[in-house]
Order: sequence, then C-alpha cells, then structure tokens
Amino acid sequence: MDVVVVAKALASPVRVAILEWLKDPECHFVSRRAGDLASAGVCASLIAEKAGIAAPTASRHLDVLRRAELIDTERITGWNYHRRNPDGLARARRLLEQV
Repeated sequence: MDVVVVAKALASPVRVAILEWLKDPECHFVSRRAGDLASAGVCASLIAEKAGIAAPTASRHLDVLRRAELIDTERITGWNYHRRNPDGLARARRLLEQV
C-alpha cells in the first residue's frame, strides 16, 4: 500500500462519499437483486446513479478506490459489486498516521 495512492483516492469528494455510502449500504441503496448489500456489495450502476455521474466515471472512481485497497470488487454474473475493505481501510489509516 502506497501513501500517495491512498491520498489520491481520498482526495476526491465523490470517492469519499462512495466510501461513506458503502459503510452502511442498506441506508443509501435499494438492492435490485436478492442478497445482502453489506456482504454482497453494491452494483456500480447504483453507485453511479446515487453520485449523479455517468457509469464510466463511476467505474474510474471505483478503480481508484480498489487500487488503493479501500474497497473490494467482486464480479457476479457479469456485474461488478463493491464493498468496503475493512483491512485495507485500517492499513490506510495506519499509513496516514505515519505521514
């Protein structure tokens, strides 16, 4: 994990909002499929819709968060589902405390 990559991921208000939404996804999203949003993750299209941005833009934001290890992404039946990575967030917190 690189401090610059983490700082870049947290430098965008949209990416910070995504992390906040994924902290309590049931509160921020309505699932379009069976399953628990917290454990299964949230579809990128729902994140794009909530953020008011185009799907490709949301995908870029999610990729930055994934490369920083702040979220996990799982592909299920052709769709990407995203959830917070608690271990990655803890590592990022410790890394930023050292700066």
